[in-house]
Amino acid sequence: MTAPISAASFRAASFRTFTVAALGVALLAGTALPALAQATGKRTPLLIEGKTALHQRVLTRPGAVLAAAPGGTGKTVPPMSVFFVYDRKEQDGKSFLEVGADSEGKTAGWVEAADTIPWRHTLVMAFTNPANRERVLFFKDRKGLVDLLNSDRLLVDAEAARQQVASGAVPADSPIISAEPETFIDLQKQFYLLPIIEANSTVLKSGFRVRTVRVASVTKEKAEPLAPTPSRRGNPEAELADFRSGVVFLVDATSSMQPYIDRARTAIEQVFQQVEAAKLNDRVRFGMIGYRDDPQKSKGVEYLTRTFADPNSTATKAAFFDSVKGVSASTASTRAFAEDGYAGLEQAIRKIDWKPFGGRYVIWFTDASSREGTSPLASTGLSTAQIRQLALENRIAIYVLHLQTAEGRNDHQTARSQYERLSNFPNVGSLYFPVEAGDAEAFRSQVQRLSELLVNQVRTAQAAAKPDTASVQTPAASDDRMAKAAEDVGKAMRLAYLGEVQGTKAPAMFEAWASDRDFRKPDIASFSVRVLLTKNQISDLQATLRKVVEAGERGQIDPGDFFNQLRSAAAAMGRDPNRIAQGKARNLEETGLMGEYLEGLPYQSRIMSIDPDGWARMGVGEQQAIIDDVKSKVALYQRFHDDVDRWVTLHDKASAGDAVYPVPLDSLP
Repeated sequence: MTAPISAASFRAASFRTFTVAALGVALLAGTALPALAQATGKRTPLLIEGKTALHQRVLTRPGAVLAAAPGGTGKTVPPMSVFFVYDRKEQDGKSFLEVGADSEGKTAGWVEAADTIPWRHTLVMAFTNPANRERVLFFKDRKGLVDLLNSDRLLVDAEAARQQVASGAVPADSPIISAEPETFIDLQKQFYLLPIIEANSTVLKSGFRVRTVRVASVTKEKAEPLAPTPSRRGNPEAELADFRSGVVFLVDATSSMQPYIDRARTAIEQVFQQVEAAKLNDRVRFGMIGYRDDPQKSKGVEYLTRTFADPNSTATKAAFFDSVKGVSASTASTRAFAEDGYAGLEQAIRKIDWKPFGGRYVIWFTDASSREGTSPLASTGLSTAQIRQLALENRIAIYVLHLQTAEGRNDHQTARSQYERLSNFPNVGSLYFPVEAGDAEAFRSQVQRLSELLVNQVRTAQAAAKPDTASVQTPAASDDRMAKAAEDVGKAMRLAYLGEVQGTKAPAMFEAWASDRDFRKPDIASFSVRVLLTKNQISDLQATLRKVVEAGERGQIDPGDFFNQLRSAAAAMGRDPNRIAQGKARNLEETGLMGEYLEGLPYQSRIMSIDPDGWARMGVGEQQAIIDDVKSKVALYQRFHDDVDRWVTLHDKASAGDAVYPVPLDSLP
């Protein structure tokens, strides 16, 4: 009998035939559809060129009309609707597509091809925050983009082009057609997609490898491609006058922490005095959350997490300190040196209303590492990568002050590795700051300095809103990593806030070419790669992965089949997520379709990039790490699903399950 898949037994498990009748029927049905259709006269959609099982699909642009005949009158379909293509026809110099909602042979009508975007896969792009990088330029063709990338005048000419776009004076013969907005685009409020139509890998003269991508731009509302228009001037940063910051202190309140809790209280009191003296009470708010351990399993610890002060309700020094007077170290020990810190962090991310704040900061101080999601002592099920993703999706920066005490010497490296990854802020770097030897006075100084730097970001925003006022002096010497990080993160927060209040939209363009890397610093990504999913589809993915992992751990699936089913689920999400619920993608390797699904995908998730031989060569620990990662991602999908603010409804009649969100590719298996 095959042993359950585990760190001890996975690799040693013997190969055995995996026979599940329902699976076999579903897979045979999926591969036999074209032949069956020919025998019964049932229509099937057109195939993607070069594919034998993947059908042509399109995504509609706003204003697309579905008619009974090519060029006829009809009804407007919701933007970003996905249709299968059954036929193509030219009429009166225009191209039309006969489309249907699914691949089962029932067509819905005809739509003009110009009102659609090829939807060969579900991968799309979204801009990363433009702080600390150059804004993306969009080109008419790939040649113009590659020529500029290889030019010795790349940075000079690129900046000149951005100025031309801003002034609306782009020459007619310019290879450039548009540019990324100056501020960040809020996906929830100004929903947009940049579907990837084509992608090529290019090695530049400099030796850097970049990916050039041809993308379309599609939004919920119809927007005709326009010539570049001048930027809003006067003072585009005037709205920063209302910029507010929320700072939540996340406190390890376990038994060893009392000296540090006392020092933190002293430091925060000093900062509050400065805030009140500057009359910034309504511009900077502070909160505090403590965490210990599960009181049902650790006698005497009292609570797992507790919000002592909410930044939305503690405007004054007196109100804050009255709320946090009960914060103290536990008199009882917890179950392990590694604490359930991610439970406290999740409380800060999900239970605080961050919407009133442009600056969103967590300052976490602890002397121990945190339990990963697969630990039997962890309450969240979330590991480091997943809790970080949750914070970033909510635009929260996490600063970690790690007390490297003598008692925790054997835990220091584990904690450092965790918190450097956890606190990594895009285009800025790690916000991890160790306190050597756990020096209590050095810790007090760091808490006060970091708090002052974050308060100073509000002053910087106010100064930008009123440029005639005295400038704010921010000490950010090249050797002052904390000040430089606070400045860079603050800039990203301000650009995100301005994009939200100004309603910044994606550039209006039909199709264009761009580089996925920053011109000045090619190691920085200009886009995040995402997968467009509905709420129903992410539920299907969660359920499928949970069943596969549970069956694998019970020994009900051969180890090779276990891996192939995980990889099949990931590949299906990249091509056609509905195949998960239909049971048509349980083992693409077995049906010979894995290569067809993966070939042509411009970006791949971790499991997509591993082949069966690579999986078989992995050690037990490597395989178990991947399994643990999948389990943690299943927990993350539940958080995504339950976050009502995340999902975007594309039209009034859409059901809750049809709401969409571009899920980061890194969050897929």
